[in-house]
Amino acid sequence: MFRKILGLLFLVTLTTACSVDQDGTSPSGSVTQQTKDVSGKIALAVGGNGEGRDIYQMGESPRLLNFTTTDTDLFTLALPEGYSSYTESRSVRITPNSPGIGYITPIVDSRERQPVLVTIPPQKLIQILVGEARGQIKREATLDENEAVKPESVSRTGDALGAVIRNRIELINESENPALFKADATRYQADPPFSYYEAVIEAEGQFASVDPENINNKKYQEAADRTAIRDDDDLTAYDQAVLTAADIFNDATKDPTEGAFAFYTPTVEQQVLLLEALETGVLTLPKDCGASDEQFPELAPVQVLLLKDIASITSRDPRPSFVFVRERSDTEPAVTDIP
Repeated sequence: MFRKILGLLFLVTLTTACSVDQDGTSPSGSVTQQTKDVSGKIALAVGGNGEGRDIYQMGESPRLLNFTTTDTDLFTLALPEGYSSYTESRSVRITPNSPGIGYITPIVDSRERQPVLVTIPPQKLIQILVGEARGQIKREATLDENEAVKPESVSRTGDALGAVIRNRIELINESENPALFKADATRYQADPPFSYYEAVIEAEGQFASVDPENINNKKYQEAADRTAIRDDDDLTAYDQAVLTAADIFNDATKDPTEGAFAFYTPTVEQQVLLLEALETGVLTLPKDCGASDEQFPELAPVQVLLLKDIASITSRDPRPSFVFVRERSDTEPAVTDIP
């Protein structure tokens, strides 16, 4: 059986209070918190946010409103521009200072309400999603009437790629071996859990867009600072990537790949081989299909997952933008489409 993600899930919505629990033992590298009931959530990025995305708006008009937090190292609270009080604005501006997970507590008519979860994922996680899959993420984003990404928007492709990063961290922590995915051990342990993501994402030869010689490296680098992005489609992808990365980082996203630790874009020839193997149920990966046990000797035998509902390469090319590689048992098929 495949290794499962052990990190506890955040189950939060914008309108319904619910319990949030992380017990301090999650191997995924997310920031641990005590159990809290939360009334909403907001995702922010140190590298910049879309207009109005750093505003938390109350859905009521209290006689007296204030906000407080103990997480001043992560973010700063301030009045939205043009207002003289929180009561007047019915909102608060949240300026991220560093990655992490924290809370703001609304104080309504002198009584504390359930806190709001604020997640600021590592910027490198946002960057890799943009660098590897900005076109697919943009097409999957749900927009409002102003062409802005809705706060509840979900990218299936982004979730899968982000889960691969998180799974690599889990596998490294299980084996205590950053070299499993060529991550530098010193960098990996420099500032957990943030350094986990940075070391895994920028490990040599692991992700194409990180390579300075790769055509997508410019997009990867631009996503470090939203103000550097000029293309509207790329801005949409960035804003969706912030939401996706936040829910990967705080373990709110269930792994759609169920354990994948790698992904790649199949060529036409590779896709034919994978589909033939899927149909026949062979127990050995076809030669030249793009993945092999030799690539991952410590995790072999491996299986290629053809994930349903993943975005196509382009709107004109129906091939899946990515297929995924994960562990399997000796008796399981080499290629499957079952998560």
